[in-house]
Amino acid sequence: MRIRRLGLLTAGLLAACAPAHVVTTPAPIPVAGDRIRYAGVSDSSEFIAARMVSLNADSLVFERFVTGWGKGPGFWARASLPTDSIGLLQVHIGRRGNAGRGALIGVLVGGALGVTCAAQTESGWLEPTPEECLVGYTLMGAGTGLLLGALTHSDVWAPTLLPRRTPPPPAPPPVSGAPLAVGIRIPL
Repeated sequence: MRIRRLGLLTAGLLAACAPAHVVTTPAPIPVAGDRIRYAGVSDSSEFIAARMVSLNADSLVFERFVTGWGKGPGFWARASLPTDSIGLLQVHIGRRGNAGRGALIGVLVGGALGVTCAAQTESGWLEPTPEECLVGYTLMGAGTGLLLGALTHSDVWAPTLLPRRTPPPPAPPPVSGAPLAVGIRIPL
């Protein structure tokens, strides 16, 4: 009985701990108030979530929620970061369910429990057969995983392009102080 509970608990935890999903199509440049997350140039795998205030070619101004210490409430702290130091910028575009992933994890955990049950069964009047153990636990795991996955949601993020500084216009060609002359060459 403990193995069954442990399997269901494991399936639930795996379905609930689904990571955020990132789409590959770029999103438009975010506007003030959008949820964003950014990673620095040095470590592009660690994202920091924030709320955008403004974005231009020079800097990203954002607000991060800081929890209050003790009895005080939290507050939004404003900060800025030069755009040259940002490696990746992503915009929050929605949420999605994890029913498919939950069902897959449930099938794997339920199948493993079914194999364990099938190996330990004894023939008796109320005891299931090995086939019933395998099919029953697999289906029960799939259904439980599907339900838990449908109840949990993950954030969906889309990468966005950072505005870059426009290069200065090319300098005009140097003008010399020599007078302009017209001539003709005659080959000899």
